[in-house]
Amino acid sequence: MTSPDPVPKRFIGLDIHKHYLVATGVDSDLQPVLGPQRVEFLNLDTWMAKTLRQDDALVIENTTNTWQLYDDLSPHVASVTVVHPPHVALITRAQVMNDKIAATTLARLLAKGLLVGIWVPPKETQELRALLAQRAKLMRLSTQAKNRLHASLHRHHLLPPAGDPFLPKHRAWWLGLELGVAEQASLRCNLDTLEFAMEQVDELQTTLKTLAAPDERVTRLIHLPGISLINALTILGAIGTIERFPSAKQLVGYAGLGGRFHDSGQTHRAGKITKAGRRDLRTAPASPGRRRPPGGAPSPGHRPGSTRSGSRSPAPRGRCRTGR
Repeated sequence: MTSPDPVPKRFIGLDIHKHYLVATGVDSDLQPVLGPQRVEFLNLDTWMAKTLRQDDALVIENTTNTWQLYDDLSPHVASVTVVHPPHVALITRAQVMNDKIAATTLARLLAKGLLVGIWVPPKETQELRALLAQRAKLMRLSTQAKNRLHASLHRHHLLPPAGDPFLPKHRAWWLGLELGVAEQASLRCNLDTLEFAMEQVDELQTTLKTLAAPDERVTRLIHLPGISLINALTILGAIGTIERFPSAKQLVGYAGLGGRFHDSGQTHRAGKITKAGRRDLRTAPASPGRRRPPGGAPSPGHRPGSTRSGSRSPAPRGRCRTGR
């Protein structure tokens, strides 16, 4: 028989920063039992071994290095709860706040059971999300470089080469433009940035394809109209384990695709989608790679007479559009 989990006797809040954390603990009666202590990450292992106990319950806010800290802290305590910062209004909306107050607030809320922890993704999902986030950053970097190159042509009233002007075969054309010394240096930097970003994207996509090959869920998703490999991996990375959603309605809410509504007394209002969930899950099916093949069926929800962005097509000339 497995021994039951120890009942927490200390509730410790950790306010995490880039190079250190601040820890404050209370008991079930909200009496201080620890700290505040400032712990440099260089001394974290020593602090965990000397300070933490198996009957401690910890709470941390979701930040850049949360999951690494979660893995480091979990073996030393009874539980580690990760909370979403916007859900802790006593911290985010406080008029007076410092590290000690933030850690103490987290500890007190945890002791009284007023915090709802978020799902902790497994290692595979964390790595997939990290790869997709890195690819997205590099795509934004390449887009910025392309925009600056387009701006150079626009300033000098020049037409780019036919087709894709950023192919490697056109690099000599860019370098042959008669520009000033400063603008030539800027143009070379932009070309090098674009080349670097696309090389890195290719390398990441090779790794993503390797990860996707044994996953049959990817095969099923990419057979849907408009879902590419990156779209499929983005959806899977955002959702994680589908079994954690008991119903489709909860998955819709997690994506932020549910409609706003206010229903109180005799007031009933409905609005647009909340956009209060994972943005990558919400936007993946509508990314630029989601194109309908020529002659293909329109996407679900498409309205005749509407553009791809959802706005109505302009009215024919000679007619007036009247407001509703």
